[in-house]
Amino acid sequence: MPIDSWQQRAAQRPFARLVMHFLARLVRGGHETESADFDFGAGPLLGLLAAPGAFCSLVLFEKYSTLQDFILQRRHPNVDAMSAPDKYFFICLAMAVAGVVTAIKWDKILPDSQDYLNLAPLPLRPRSILLANAAAIAIAVVVFAVDVNGASTILFPTIVSAYSHQGPGAIALFAAAHAVCVTLASLFAFCSIFALLGSLAVVLPREAFRACSSWVRGGALLASVMLLLTSANGPALMRGLAKSPDSAARFLPPLWFFGLYQTLQGRPTPLILQLAHTALWAFAAAFALMIAAYTLTYRRSFAGVLETGRPPSQQRILATVLAFLDLFSKRAGGFDRACHRFTIRALLRSEPHRMCIGVAAGLGWLLALQQMSAQSETSQLAAPLTAAYLLILGLRIAFEIPAGVAANWVFRATLDPRVHQSKDQSRGVTIGAPIRVMLSFLVPVVLAPAFALAWRQWGAGVAVIDTLYVLALSLCLSSLLLAGYRKIPLTCPMPGFRDNFLALCVIQIVGFALFTQLGALLELRMLSHPWSFLLVPVAMGGAWFWNRRRIADAREAGELEESLTFENSQAPVVERLDLFDAG
Repeated sequence: MPIDSWQQRAAQRPFARLVMHFLARLVRGGHETESADFDFGAGPLLGLLAAPGAFCSLVLFEKYSTLQDFILQRRHPNVDAMSAPDKYFFICLAMAVAGVVTAIKWDKILPDSQDYLNLAPLPLRPRSILLANAAAIAIAVVVFAVDVNGASTILFPTIVSAYSHQGPGAIALFAAAHAVCVTLASLFAFCSIFALLGSLAVVLPREAFRACSSWVRGGALLASVMLLLTSANGPALMRGLAKSPDSAARFLPPLWFFGLYQTLQGRPTPLILQLAHTALWAFAAAFALMIAAYTLTYRRSFAGVLETGRPPSQQRILATVLAFLDLFSKRAGGFDRACHRFTIRALLRSEPHRMCIGVAAGLGWLLALQQMSAQSETSQLAAPLTAAYLLILGLRIAFEIPAGVAANWVFRATLDPRVHQSKDQSRGVTIGAPIRVMLSFLVPVVLAPAFALAWRQWGAGVAVIDTLYVLALSLCLSSLLLAGYRKIPLTCPMPGFRDNFLALCVIQIVGFALFTQLGALLELRMLSHPWSFLLVPVAMGGAWFWNRRRIADAREAGELEESLTFENSQAPVVERLDLFDAG
């Protein structure tokens, strides 16, 4: 077939093979140690990215329906006013998805040590490698932008135009305007984040950039989430900007592309035209800066990919942080102390783990600050619980991401899995070290800021009680999430959780609501009777003794598995029915 023959001819050319190599690297994880269960192919990845736009478009069938007009008694509704919030939402959605994917895939765009060792000895010009990677990025970005916005480009204009009884020509013009605006918005988000990270990589020393890149990427992820959370305020922002053109809202990129959207549809006003011109100029500037930053960053990264920075002991900031975090393992046993120190250093040295922790902490405090701005006392008390829950959940997820699966043979060779156990046998093997790791991050990231904010708002006495209450609930949550944990963190392959991923998400959402709202309601009731806070340690002690007795009974019955685990159990391909054993 023509496509197969084109692929065969392209595969025979070195430049085309380089482009295909870099494309495959962008789609895959790029490391041999990663689990295949967590490695999405191109098809599932594109389907996953296209789902939000398709789902949000289908939801709009209810809004743009004559039955809804009859129920709400709407007569001759203004379709342009009705569709304005949805246009702004799709622009925010396109930018948010583009920002999230760009921040996550940034480390796959630049060359790593494997690329250097494989490509540098070949008779290839550095310029050819640079152009091949650039071509792969361009192809991936275009395909990504079309995939993310393809469903909404077809469905949304069709739904709105059919509702207003317009013909195929009007639908085509509407779809063209929608495609141009959301695609440019996606490309602008990609170029902006790429230019920011690339500029930092060029300006900052290599060690400084390695230290801050994960936090910058985490900030980009949080900004994308915030952009999506504020997508419902587009018309209100436009009205506020029309009243005061010098307000800070004029710096919001989604408003620029919304102005371009309205201009392409023939609804220009002086403010709309100004926003449309800003969108075009901003996109051109971001694209030019991305090209310059990419060229300089790629040359610098490819030249120094094998260079190593100073050891952590010689980095003053990191050494100070490690010395503080090590304080939480001073009174632990030898094995737990070593496990704690290994986990802390692996988490801080690995960029994916730093991103996981940074995004969890940032998103938690983002939601917490929104709750603290509310007038309800329950919401204000739930704020530190929100930050604590998301941080603990982020750390629990980070424990399952392997730092280097190929290196866990060191632990297998040096540890006796049935001897090296936590002294507190009632809490499970090695659970003491992970809880200390969670506590190490919980104190400076959540408890200390929560104590300061509570002291400022309610005084020192209430601040102490509130902080101790958050600490008690956080320890309970940590123990619950680590129930049955028999691993050294970061040493097992990524578990295959695709089969029960949706169920896990539902459980965590329900747990988040119970932990924050129910915990805040109980604290509000106990604040009226401060003596009732004594019930919290009593309840925790009772649960601890009950769990200790339960584990002791299971150990006597031989039903408790206490050995360390270095491999995640896999579901068998063929399930036995055991019909003969049953009868």
